[in-house]
Amino acid sequence: MTAEQVAPGNLLKVAVVGAGGISHRHAESYASTGRTELVGVVDTVAEKAQTFAEKHGTRVYPSVTELLAAEAPDLVSVTTPPGSHAAIAIEVLAAGKSVLLEKPPVLSLAEMDAVAAAERTSAGSVYVVFQHRHGSGAVRAADLLGSGALGTPQVAVCETLWFRPRGYFAPEWRGTWVGEGGGPTLGHGIHQIDLLLHLLGPWRTINATAVRLDRPVEFEDVSTASVIFESNAVATVINSLLSPRELSRIRIDTTEGTLEVNHLYGYSDADWTYSPAPEQGDPWTASAGEDMPSNHEAQLGRLVDDLLTGQKHDTTLAATRPTMEFVTALYASALTGRSVHRADLTPDHPFYRALNGGLPQTELSEAFTP
Repeated sequence: MTAEQVAPGNLLKVAVVGAGGISHRHAESYASTGRTELVGVVDTVAEKAQTFAEKHGTRVYPSVTELLAAEAPDLVSVTTPPGSHAAIAIEVLAAGKSVLLEKPPVLSLAEMDAVAAAERTSAGSVYVVFQHRHGSGAVRAADLLGSGALGTPQVAVCETLWFRPRGYFAPEWRGTWVGEGGGPTLGHGIHQIDLLLHLLGPWRTINATAVRLDRPVEFEDVSTASVIFESNAVATVINSLLSPRELSRIRIDTTEGTLEVNHLYGYSDADWTYSPAPEQGDPWTASAGEDMPSNHEAQLGRLVDDLLTGQKHDTTLAATRPTMEFVTALYASALTGRSVHRADLTPDHPFYRALNGGLPQTELSEAFTP
């Protein structure tokens, strides 16, 4: 559908806060729907905002407050560094507007609950970018696993083996608890973790290790976890920024076969394989349809359609809380040396308000040293 085919007044008014690299994915994805009007951009660096505005044909505003007052957008994408997400989301919600948060949505369960409280009193809603849920491969996998057509999941592997050189951490907000909130567990592996939980359901217990081997950061550059799910399935999870041959992989072994996706930053249907156990059928191949890669266009296109047609978009703030709980538990387990149960993560838990548990940096540095 093109913009010319949409009746006036039927366009979704969208805005972007944060004009860094990922913001352009949002602008391009909105434009590709033909059903949006990009009404403004905000960034603390005026030159970046101006470059974005010229590229995408919109206006620059000096603050979120002025953008909201002047344009009253229906939906605001927040693509700023993670440490600023919660405050911006709360301001947008206070204006009665909806917000789409880039991953990670917030830096702690406390921030997530603060945003959720603002959402409950707002006419707007909060959505989170976890685009890997929205590619056709994951949609098929979730449907078939949920129906039992692929058997009962028993064993899983979740790997985010990426490479970020030391220069990647040059911006002052990177590599810090205040700016990024955590290492590859939060900022990188969270995509694969979210997809794993989306496919396997609630987790119960985590035992984890996190270490800093090389990168100039305040937290880990590698983490591993052993997980038990409510279904009694077990999984291993690894997140790394030290892996030159980069890979993102999820493998799920069920009672009837092995489902696997191998990709890097986004998959297509060709990246998924299913190997039936002996004497079992192949419902995976039979379920194939139109290929939708797991990119921003997949999720933002669906979100725009949902908002314009009054449908519920399922990647909400509430729906992504289990992922933030998982990340929180991984840090808590790694830094305390104890198992963490999902039920433990109440507001009085020491890691509820920060993924570093509020520990002094000297103690954290010692904990991350192998």
